[in-house]
Amino acid sequence: MSRIGQEINKLRLQKGLTPKQLARTLGVSEGFILDIESGRKIISDDMIGRVSKALDFELGPIGLFASEDRQADRADNTQRNTAPAFAAGRTAVQMKAVPKQPVQSQPVQEVWDDAFGNILKTVPVYDYRMDRLLDKKLLPIEKNKVEGFQKEKVFYLDIEDADMSGFRIFKGDRALSVLVGDIDADGIYFVEYNGTRAVRQVKKLQADRLLLVSNKGTLITETVSPKNIKVIARLVKLEISL
Repeated sequence: MSRIGQEINKLRLQKGLTPKQLARTLGVSEGFILDIESGRKIISDDMIGRVSKALDFELGPIGLFASEDRQADRADNTQRNTAPAFAAGRTAVQMKAVPKQPVQSQPVQEVWDDAFGNILKTVPVYDYRMDRLLDKKLLPIEKNKVEGFQKEKVFYLDIEDADMSGFRIFKGDRALSVLVGDIDADGIYFVEYNGTRAVRQVKKLQADRLLLVSNKGTLITETVSPKNIKVIARLVKLEISL
């Protein structure tokens, strides 16, 4: 995954958008978005501007994302070109210590990331606002999927309250989640309604209505219209804290 692809993937997740939703906003295919995020397709400066507008974040020209690599390459070339001078003699000037360049550590890390990129996926951990990366975990990739879902759509949600403790979902637990745009089946979802983001059990009712259920020792139900709720993700697996 390229740097700009990683940035677009991160911002899209923070906005709670699926690749399909972002693609619809930009007037492109979902595959085009997935190819950009994975680094399989090079994005133009014009498209960067359109993506920046859609995600409400200035990504900057594509050249900026390559500047750090160029700086590291120049530093590496400088060290190689000066090496013969130190071997030519033993004068005080020639034997002067040269400080190590810290820029080498980042390219090395990227090499390892690229090496394992096809077998391990770095899955981000977010809070309910999804505007800050709390942590990240490595999960295996099988048939280009993570836990059976598209790898670009998975993330961990850090549970922030005890609203679902009756379902054994407690504050501090982490739930593997998948970005979705609607309710395709009854389950546990991360949703936004009435200006609040929360985890709720969601059930489809007749007459185009949804039943939201929380359980903090007492079962509480709410009935809402699908038009009044934003579905962000579906929780598929829970990791508990001991």
